[in-house]
Amino acid sequence: MIAATLAALADGSQSAESLLAACLARIAAEDAGLSAMLRLNPDAMADARALDAAFARSGALCGPLHGIPLVVKDNIDMARLPTTSGSAALAAAMPHRDSEQVRRLRAAGAVLVGKTHMSEFSFEIRSRSSLGGDVRNPFNRAVTAGGSSGGTAAAVAAGFALAGLGTDTGGSIRVPAAFCGLVGLRPTHGLLDMRGTAPLAPSTDTVGPMARCVADVASLFAVMADAPADAGLRALAGARIGVARQVFGQDSDIGAAMAAALHVLASAGATLVDPVLLPDEVLPSGRPHVVDWEFGPSFDAYLRSHFITGTAPPSLAALCAGGSYLPDYREVLVRRAAIPNLDSPVYRSIIDAHLRLRQALAAAMAALRLDALLYPTSAVVPDSLDNPKGGWAPELAACSGFPAVTLPVGQARSGPWIGLEFLGHARGEAALLGLAAALEAAMA
Repeated sequence: MIAATLAALADGSQSAESLLAACLARIAAEDAGLSAMLRLNPDAMADARALDAAFARSGALCGPLHGIPLVVKDNIDMARLPTTSGSAALAAAMPHRDSEQVRRLRAAGAVLVGKTHMSEFSFEIRSRSSLGGDVRNPFNRAVTAGGSSGGTAAAVAAGFALAGLGTDTGGSIRVPAAFCGLVGLRPTHGLLDMRGTAPLAPSTDTVGPMARCVADVASLFAVMADAPADAGLRALAGARIGVARQVFGQDSDIGAAMAAALHVLASAGATLVDPVLLPDEVLPSGRPHVVDWEFGPSFDAYLRSHFITGTAPPSLAALCAGGSYLPDYREVLVRRAAIPNLDSPVYRSIIDAHLRLRQALAAAMAALRLDALLYPTSAVVPDSLDNPKGGWAPELAACSGFPAVTLPVGQARSGPWIGLEFLGHARGEAALLGLAAALEAAMA
């Protein structure tokens, strides 16, 4: 989609202004029923017109994302707009400058449509906040779009932009992407520059792209990571893919979609290693979560140093005392705001468990010569606006730090989409996206 749009911009049959105008018209017509958008970028139309003027003068596009409309989750800084993390307590919190990833997208020629709603402080895998209420799924507005990057997912799925940015600590890009029929990439932990992005748990936080197809995700990732834009479409024949049956769950729609995808892979010549079983003792379930330990000190430091003076609470304690957040979050926010001792044996055991999972995954993939591990992104289809009990599959990538990509492989009878996730090798995004692109093409 981005490639076709760039071609239309290059031959003059499309303009950045008309692209943005179409997005704004869809937002005006549809967002009241979705609550995907928090705030429009007041400079967007001027930016689009400036790109058109530059093209008229030179006859050349101004970068690999020239005129492409994008949306940004509201825990990622955009200059001249507040960064709220979904909380009324931060409704006026003004950052000093663009985040590094927003800066890169602007420099590549992207037009930033605006900021999207999210789960308050990125706490959940629905997107509910004191600023926006619930973000609803475009394919069934009675259920959640997922979270915590649900506003970005709903906005892209509804055509408010061609792609967008989210963040992912335990599944917050991939879960909403899956529910909204999108492709979402969680890059290798530590690969992308996180400056200007609100923390949740720095040992697992990352930023990443969502879009309607693998090639578009690859285009954004290339800009974000200074990487080649080619997704590296590879033949499925000869690929070795492990099937992680431990996280498939019992949902019949998900089971049917996964069976169909596995059939396509096998028919195209991929070798399915089925099942791949990880030792129970390394599975990321039933343990204390790293967010409970890292959110307090990291967000407190963020508040103390990040915003223009007087626009945000000076500390997490002050934010908690102010009470301007979802009442439902009071208990968990106050608990997480109690700055923990990171020398605690409990915290060290969490970090050690992440290391053991990473080692177990690496060992299994090496021993079985796997290109990727495969499983459903969520074990359930959302059936309400509350948190779906989606299981721990997304934590495999989050806790190990390995990259993962979700792509749509079916649609539930109730409307939301079903995602298949590939988990790959560290810094193996090109190969991972190539595999996803090949499956996407085979299932088209």
